[in-house]
Amino acid sequence: METPWREVVEKTHLGVWILDGNDRTTYVNDRLTALLGLTPEEMLDRGACDLLDPPRDLRLLANLKQNLPLVTDFCFHRRDGKTVYLLLAANALPVQNASSQGTLIMVADITERKLVEELLWRQAHIVDQIHDAVISVDLEKCITSWNQGAQRLFGYTAAEMLGQPFAVLYAPEKAEIFTAEVMSALDQKGQYERELWLRQSTGTPLYAHLAMSPLKNREGQVIGSIVSARDITKRKLLEEELIRTSRLESVSVLASGIAHDFNNMLTAILGNITMASLTADAKGFVQERLAEAEKACIRAQNLARQLLTFSKREKPQKKLVSLREVLKTSASLVLRSSNVRRQAAIPSDLWWVEADEEQINQAINHLLINADQAMPRGGTIQITAENITLSEDAQVPLNPGPYVKVAICDQGVGIPPEYLDRVFDPFFTTKRRGNGLGLATVYAILRNHDGHITVTSLPESGTTFTFYLPAIIRPAKPGRTKIPALKMGRGRVLLMDDEEMILEVSSAMLKRLGYEVWVAQDGAAALEAYRQASMAGSPFDAIILDLTVPGGLGAKETIGPLLQVNPQAKVIVSSGFADDPSLTDFQSFGFAGFLPKPYNLTQLSAVMHKVLR
Repeated sequence: METPWREVVEKTHLGVWILDGNDRTTYVNDRLTALLGLTPEEMLDRGACDLLDPPRDLRLLANLKQNLPLVTDFCFHRRDGKTVYLLLAANALPVQNASSQGTLIMVADITERKLVEELLWRQAHIVDQIHDAVISVDLEKCITSWNQGAQRLFGYTAAEMLGQPFAVLYAPEKAEIFTAEVMSALDQKGQYERELWLRQSTGTPLYAHLAMSPLKNREGQVIGSIVSARDITKRKLLEEELIRTSRLESVSVLASGIAHDFNNMLTAILGNITMASLTADAKGFVQERLAEAEKACIRAQNLARQLLTFSKREKPQKKLVSLREVLKTSASLVLRSSNVRRQAAIPSDLWWVEADEEQINQAINHLLINADQAMPRGGTIQITAENITLSEDAQVPLNPGPYVKVAICDQGVGIPPEYLDRVFDPFFTTKRRGNGLGLATVYAILRNHDGHITVTSLPESGTTFTFYLPAIIRPAKPGRTKIPALKMGRGRVLLMDDEEMILEVSSAMLKRLGYEVWVAQDGAAALEAYRQASMAGSPFDAIILDLTVPGGLGAKETIGPLLQVNPQAKVIVSSGFADDPSLTDFQSFGFAGFLPKPYNLTQLSAVMHKVLR
């Protein structure tokens, strides 16, 4: 080798390896021997097959024999235990006075590059295997990377999303998230978190927690953002459920007390109206006014039931109910005089539910009235029902199992976004004449039936209320309940209540039915009157006790001593509440009957007849 070229070859950072026409080593520079960990003496006059991996060597030689250059990389294990990655570039080299060509091989150390590539591959593999979605976007807010977690979460493949604007994942009407304020926060704090609604490829809404951090180049300049997204839809729904429940609980005590006093007053009003309407010489005009007053009392009674329902004091009286029939009947009655049209898609094989038919009917009526009032200029209300089976990963806070799903959709003005989370709050209303109890009652009724309700709405695009009720797939047909007729009676009755107006009107109704009546205002007075009557040989045939007496003995405190005086005593408990254990299972407490407030003459007659027959 001529001296100038030898100097160049000796000083180059590349390893130089020359083979003769017989593939024997004729020259190696110091850089090559340092890379391979061998001495020149160990390499000179030896073949490539003696030093390299044989298959690789054979492939090298085969290419060179065909005058084809070769560039390849390989892993070389040195005898000192160190592993190096080398890049090998080989070309044919003419040899003077020889029939065959030699080979010139240039060798570069790429160990560091290979380790970096391996590290990058591992990091990319780790990111791809992360369950959360990991997405990078550039400064133009376009997606530059998309891992497998993102594909699982949103349903799009990387091929579909690379180069697409991140905004394609936004839910309708959602604002831009990569605002100047957000980018400034990322630059200053290095991270930013928020929760918002996104959407999947199917259009299904998805509530996600986003963790964002800046994406920088080697010079430290921000070139985009890294976004990790996690599905927290179920957690969000559970949080909303807890918040809504706490709002209901915050007014339950107040509502329960109001309803109790309200029912007492309604008992007096309804009883007096009933008595007055029985007066034979009452004029037609008076009868009409009394009938209207009784209707008003019934409406007021429904209002009291709403208060008791969402305060959890009105326990559902469940039986097997055909939700299909309830939906058809409610829609027919509620929308009969409305200017809206209705479209119903209710399958004939809709599963039955175990429910309080009156309460479920009340809930459906509220939803239909709400839809009707949302369309003062007319429109269409769509009512759909279907049988579904919820799985563990269902996006509603319900246990897995069979449910009936009902959706009531209107084409009305919609609900402003700022009000959407409050529509089920008690006493919240945007209507001039609303009392804010309608949707709160619906929510409480469905919750008390182990169901759930959701709402979706867009301004000027209508509102959809969707509710779920646990289903009974193969129910027995429920029997019909007979309405008791007015029955007269005879006997001595002791009536205890702390409200003077209840004593007055209930006494009048009992006398109208043919009973003799004595009154007491608390349990102690009732107990003393009962003892004296028993000692005098003229015991009471029945006793009606109010459940709660502020500052005195109520029915539960009085029943024990009464039964000690006479174990066969016929004691009736009365209250405006319906879910106290002493009412729902009154017989186990020693009571012979239960008289719910408010009650009219017919209801009082039925209870007295049942107890004394």
